[in-house]
Amino acid sequence: MKLDKKDNQILYELDRNARQPLTWIAKKVRLKRESVLYRLKRYLKEGLIRNYLTVVDMTKLGFVHYKIYVKLHNITEKQEKEIIKDLCKNPFVSWVASCDGAYSLIFAIKARTMVEVRDVLKKISNRYWKFFKEQQISTIVSANHFYRDYLIDKKATTERKIEWGGESEKIKLDKVNIEILDSLCESSRISAVGISSKLNISVDAVIQRIKKLEKAHLIEHYMLWLDVGKLKGIFYKVLVKLHNLNNEKEKKLYSFCLENPSIVYIVNCLGDWQFEMDIELENVQEFRKLMRNFLNKFSEVVSDYSALNIYNEYKYRFFEKGIFKNNEVL
Repeated sequence: MKLDKKDNQILYELDRNARQPLTWIAKKVRLKRESVLYRLKRYLKEGLIRNYLTVVDMTKLGFVHYKIYVKLHNITEKQEKEIIKDLCKNPFVSWVASCDGAYSLIFAIKARTMVEVRDVLKKISNRYWKFFKEQQISTIVSANHFYRDYLIDKKATTERKIEWGGESEKIKLDKVNIEILDSLCESSRISAVGISSKLNISVDAVIQRIKKLEKAHLIEHYMLWLDVGKLKGIFYKVLVKLHNLNNEKEKKLYSFCLENPSIVYIVNCLGDWQFEMDIELENVQEFRKLMRNFLNKFSEVVSDYSALNIYNEYKYRFFEKGIFKNNEVL
């Protein structure tokens, strides 16, 4: 898509807080509200904005995220679409994407126990095992989303971090909060009035409950889910194998990612690799330059890496009420 400076500013503001009123955005980018709304409708119509995400720290509800990397084989396009459709309908699945590289399909699931993750994977594997040539599982320990500073040509900053995962205190949810979270994760720009009418409770009650969920850091952030191909060009997920890592080197690794505007997401994980980076760039040459710099700086701790070109995403949703059994309250 052809985007001008104002478009980039609007997208940047929505990525920083997707729930902020359009009047706030209009004031910041010095446009009329109607002009911002017109542009927003265009982004949605042309598929630049896929949805508005609510980042929920599921560890506070007792869930752990897992990434499953699959190499598909002996499969038709129709069969692959069937697998993707099935994964997207599963409430335990948070993210689904197709890629080129060592793997061809990635999906993320959330589960409270090893038994639960086994059961979720068993149902998927039992149905599609003959198409899964290879399968690797990675456990997410913690993750950081970074604002897309490249949209406004902003350089190194310490304000990009949105973190979830790690050790955290558990939060109890009642049925109303489950419904509120479900609505916000369907689209973070749903209004308090919209939620109020769905749940038949007052607008003030909805607003207060959302504020409490934010204060408890169960809701960490509201951001954009963008079609990176239409926004930037290329989306790479880089899987990194680390060794000989200490606290000082880990801080330098984190600082490198924080200060590089093209890196928008990092993950600390357990599995065949210990670190992931999501990188959004215009072309392959930029990617090679970034990785050359990365490998030169961290040659002492990086033993290997694998780059996956994410060419399509189908689902991105942290929370769905379907993960709870009937009448279950956390």
